[in-house]
Amino acid sequence: MIGPIGNVLQWICRLFLGGLFIVAGYVKIAEPFQFEMAIESYQILPVWGVIAVARALPWLEVVLGMFLLGGWKLHWFASFCAALLGFFLVTMTITYARGIEATCGCFGMGEPVSPRTLARDTGFFVAAAYLAVVSWRRVRPASSLNNSQ
Repeated sequence: MIGPIGNVLQWICRLFLGGLFIVAGYVKIAEPFQFEMAIESYQILPVWGVIAVARALPWLEVVLGMFLLGGWKLHWFASFCAALLGFFLVTMTITYARGIEATCGCFGMGEPVSPRTLARDTGFFVAAAYLAVVSWRRVRPASSLNNSQ
């Protein structure tokens, strides 16, 4: 069971990550061509992949943020959030290690991938992982309810 401090921390993570994803998605929706350039700077995807990601990811982020704020099926959406942030973090780390001067693209253009952005995104990932773990602990499978009788 999670105590009152855990409940507060869960709410803080939920509100923070939900707002973060909504803002990040909105910035990318507002400047789609700049976001395409940021994705292309990683030098990972072919042109068609860059365009597909640039068109879909911002909307996914906004929807994910709304679900995090709403709290519906939180264990699933928090887990997806942690996986997505983990993917972003690994991609940024590999790009930085390769010596590629990529633009982060998290909140618009102009922010290069650096130890600072990696540390910031690690913090985001830790918050999402915490939220996912705590949310899954609150979910009780039906089989455990039947076994306790």
